[in-house]
Amino acid sequence: MLMKKIQPNSKKMDAQNLLRRIRYRHLQVLLAVSRHGSLTAAAGSLDITQPAVSQWLSDIESAVGGRLFVRGQPLKPTALAAPLLAHAVRMLNDAQRVVEEINAINAGATGMVRMGAMQVAAASLVPNVLLKFQEEFPTISLSLIEDVAAGLWARFERNEIDLLVTRLDARAIASGLPQKRLFVDQHRVVCGLKHPLLSRKKIQWKDISAYPWLMPTLGTPLRNAVEMTFAREGIAFPRILLSSVSPTSNPIFLNSTNALAIMSSAAASNLEKNGVLRTLPLTLTQEIGDVGLVWRETSPGPSLSALINAFESECE
Repeated sequence: MLMKKIQPNSKKMDAQNLLRRIRYRHLQVLLAVSRHGSLTAAAGSLDITQPAVSQWLSDIESAVGGRLFVRGQPLKPTALAAPLLAHAVRMLNDAQRVVEEINAINAGATGMVRMGAMQVAAASLVPNVLLKFQEEFPTISLSLIEDVAAGLWARFERNEIDLLVTRLDARAIASGLPQKRLFVDQHRVVCGLKHPLLSRKKIQWKDISAYPWLMPTLGTPLRNAVEMTFAREGIAFPRILLSSVSPTSNPIFLNSTNALAIMSSAAASNLEKNGVLRTLPLTLTQEIGDVGLVWRETSPGPSLSALINAFESECE
């Protein structure tokens, strides 16, 4: 694979000139090469020829005045590529957002809001708010994704989500983004419907270390909070049956074993009400933050503002 020599650009980068030279296809090629690690694989994913990928890549390298990938198997992004890759995802998603909004308006909508919610809010708050919101604003198009915090934040940073309903943890606070506290929710210990502990009149933290656990993923704020609680209670950390916070699989594991797990009170109460799980009278001594909203714009548009107000009204 031959690459022509790129002359370093000693001039200060000008945004207007850069955007005039970079097209949508350049960004697609850049991301494809980074994702696949070779020009041939990138060409196949984009359904174009390898020489075409080389030319598009050469164009963007000329525009920024330096190499974007180091030769090798696979090709590795240079330091110069890092900011381009980070913003390319955002720019492509911005373009997709424009298309979605135009399509929504052409279909009769007056606006669009893409929302992401954690299980703690999706259990009851989010459905209640959205049902009322759609009655009041039937022409605003809504979409909802439910995921764990890490997944939601990744989507938010790629501009795939406009509004997060999440824990206002250290990450949310450090982001400096606009946010609104909605309600307090403690995490509770949960178990299957026939767990031996349910026959006891009194349950303490020391009683639960003998049972296996479904634990949050190592390194997450919730896992850290669980570990801190065991440490503060002065009891041994339990055997981990599985690292999982799956709302679908965990209830099956809990009802098939004597394992225990940790879950938000809102989600646990909803599952207990539906006869899926039971809650134990134990809550974490170290919590990870109240539940609230996070959004991007300091002055959100009318559709997003209306949805934020709807959540605030529901939680008053």
